[in-house]
Amino acid sequence: MRHWKVAILTVGIAGALTLGAAWGQQKTIQIGVLQFASHPALDQSRQGFVDFLAEAGYRDGEKVKLDIQNAQRDMSVARTIAKKFVSDNKDLIFTIATPASQAAAKETSTIPIVFTAVTDPVKAGLVKSISSSGNNVTGVSDLIPVKAQLELLLKIVPQLKRLGIIYNAGEDNARVLVEMTRVAAKELQLSLVEKTVTNSGEVFAATQTMVGSVDGIYTIQDNTVISALESVIKVANNNKLPVLVPGIPSVERGGLATVGTSFYNLGRIAGDHAIRILKGAKPSDIPVAYAKDFDIYLNQKAAAEIGIKFPDDLVKRAKKIY
Repeated sequence: MRHWKVAILTVGIAGALTLGAAWGQQKTIQIGVLQFASHPALDQSRQGFVDFLAEAGYRDGEKVKLDIQNAQRDMSVARTIAKKFVSDNKDLIFTIATPASQAAAKETSTIPIVFTAVTDPVKAGLVKSISSSGNNVTGVSDLIPVKAQLELLLKIVPQLKRLGIIYNAGEDNARVLVEMTRVAAKELQLSLVEKTVTNSGEVFAATQTMVGSVDGIYTIQDNTVISALESVIKVANNNKLPVLVPGIPSVERGGLATVGTSFYNLGRIAGDHAIRILKGAKPSDIPVAYAKDFDIYLNQKAAAEIGIKFPDDLVKRAKKIY
C-alpha cells in the first residue's frame, strides 16, 4: 500500500508540474514586432506601442514577450522576419511601416496583425476597407495632410514656384503621397520636379541634381528618403533651399517646418488595438484609425541657416518651435 501511495503522489506531483508549466507558457503572450527601418518616426511609433502595452499591464518580460526585429529597409529581410514570426506561432504581430506590414500580411491570414505608420492600407492591399478589413489585419494610418503642408511652405516662402520631391517609387506609401502631392501642387499652382531613388545611398546625389531647378524641397513620409534626411538638408542648406518635412521627428532633425502629429501617439493607438485583440476582439471588427490633432511645428535654427524669417502669425500658431 505504501508503494501505491508513493506512486500516486509521484504521478500527482509530475502532473501538477506539467500543468503548472503549461499554465506558465499560456500566460506569456508572444508578440512579434517587425519594424521596416530605423528612423525617429518609426522608432517613436514602436515606443508608443510598447509603453501603452506596459501601462495596460502587458509589460515586456512579464505578461508578454516582445520579439523586436528591424529589417533595415530590406524587403527580403522583412519577409524572412515575417516567416519566422509565423513559424514561431506568435499570438500577434505588430508591424511598423507599409513594407513591413505587407510582408507580414503575405505570410499569414490567421495570426492577428496590427500596423502603424501605413499611409494608405487599402491601396497597400492590407485591408478591404477602412471600416472593416475583412481579414486578420487592422491598425493606424499615418496619412499626412499634404495640401496643408504645402500651404504652410507657401506662407513661409510665398515666392516659391518650383518644388522638388524625392521618393522611392518602390514604396506603395510613397506612390500614394506623390500622387497627392501632384494634385495639391496643381491646385496651388506649383511646378513639381520629381526625382526617384532606389536606396538611401542615392538621396544625396538626387538632391544635388535639383539645385538650380527648384525653389524648395518637400520630403514625404518615404522610408528610403527619411532615413537619409540629413543628406537632403545638407545640400539644401548649402544652397539656401527650404526643406518642408512630413512629420515632427523630421523637424527635430533639421527640417524647416511641418504640419504634423505625434508618431508616438500613433503607436499608442496601435497598442490599444492590440490589447483589444488579445482580449478577444477580431481585427476585422476594429476600424483602421487615422492620425489626428495636426499642428504646426517650426525649426528656427533651420530658418536662420537659409536666411528665412517665419511670419509672426505662424510663430503664434505653432505648437512648438525648435
